[in-house]
Amino acid sequence: MNFNLNQVLDSARDGIFIVARDHRLVLFNHACEELYNVSREDVIDKACWKLSDFEKSWNEAARSGGRVTYGELGAKKERMILPHKSGKQVWVETIYTPIFDEQKNEIAYVMGVIKDITELKVMEQEKERLQQEIGKMRGELGSQYDFSSIVGRSGPIMQVLKLAAEVAQENTTVMLVGESGTGKELVAKAIHYNSHRAGKPFVALNCSAFPETLIESELFGYEKGAFTGAEKSKPGKIQIASGGTLFLDEVTEMTPATQAKILRVIQEREFEPLGSVKPQQADIRIVAASNKDLEPLVKKGLFREDLFYRLFVYPIAIPPLRERPEDLEPLIEHLLTKFNHQMAKRIQGIAPAAMEILKNYDWPGNVRELQNVMERLMILSKGEAIQVDDLPRYVVETMKLHTNSGHDSNDRIPAGFSLERTVDQFESRIIRQALKQCEANKSRAANLLGLSRSTFRYKVSRLKNYLNQS
Repeated sequence: MNFNLNQVLDSARDGIFIVARDHRLVLFNHACEELYNVSREDVIDKACWKLSDFEKSWNEAARSGGRVTYGELGAKKERMILPHKSGKQVWVETIYTPIFDEQKNEIAYVMGVIKDITELKVMEQEKERLQQEIGKMRGELGSQYDFSSIVGRSGPIMQVLKLAAEVAQENTTVMLVGESGTGKELVAKAIHYNSHRAGKPFVALNCSAFPETLIESELFGYEKGAFTGAEKSKPGKIQIASGGTLFLDEVTEMTPATQAKILRVIQEREFEPLGSVKPQQADIRIVAASNKDLEPLVKKGLFREDLFYRLFVYPIAIPPLRERPEDLEPLIEHLLTKFNHQMAKRIQGIAPAAMEILKNYDWPGNVRELQNVMERLMILSKGEAIQVDDLPRYVVETMKLHTNSGHDSNDRIPAGFSLERTVDQFESRIIRQALKQCEANKSRAANLLGLSRSTFRYKVSRLKNYLNQS
């Protein structure tokens, strides 16, 4: 087959042209003529402007000390909208490349390649739109977790907010301590979304939710072939949280091996995925949380002392709801508004008698229990206000038990009283206290209560609904 260079270039889908330094149009291929409504004069003018730019760069580089090689001349790009032969307006990118004459030691020609980048431009615009939407969503998410959105103005909670606000802009490791349900993760999110890392991910990991064999792969990820079944690499929470915050809940449940690796992450800011020998940088801030007192665990060798000191750089103790009773009514009002909006209801409030019972209940499950109770009340209540009859029986019976605790044995038993439920509540509180006193050691707790381990386990299993509220 016989062909020449012009035939080859005329077959190209991109527009190609070459202009000489004496303003001659050496090449103007078929795509330039047929696809785009651009004149030869415009092409020559543009190319000559670019040639002047190339020569200027060449002369400046030469004056600064030496010969410039051809490869260093590079290329220049220009984007614009041109009318297409179909009548549509299309985005094009023209790449201007100098052609060097080594014999004359000068730039002899400029070649231009016109590429249709309409699809690319649409993708770029869509990417920009999505980034704007993500930025807007992150802003809304940040406002949702602003410190002012944490309900409560009691002295204890104001101290928590003060400490959290002061540390938010730092990279300091934070340790949140408090009973289950007090809102540790909410405070952790408020710290993150009020820090300079707010635009990056907030990743939470509950260390008690994974067995020993999985916790490390969840945290650090793994490489393909690291173990049987690892058919492809998987990033861990540390990689996913890169640039942002890693929230480690129930940190006392980590195995000794995992504790050692997390200590390295905090100290060296690096880690190794399972199956890898190449360290990776850990650009994260760590916020840890626990519902246990760590010092006794350290003394008993159940938690690493060096990790304890690394985590407790900036501890924040979150008080239980029973220690800030003045926050109960604002929380109830907040939850009423929230669930009215979510459920499209119009419940106006809580009857005074019902509110009195809620105020006198000690809320062992803290804010989480309160939220669950309020959600249930919003579903079951049929009137404009929540009444005593709408309240969970165990809340009402606890109130009655407290009311009658100072009366003699001749007092009447209130209507609706359940001996079995009252005894179950009492036993569950004693068991919770024993577990707390024994740092969750079930054998020691059973011994403390004078029970065999099997009897203790049976009671824990039977009363799990009450115990889970703690």
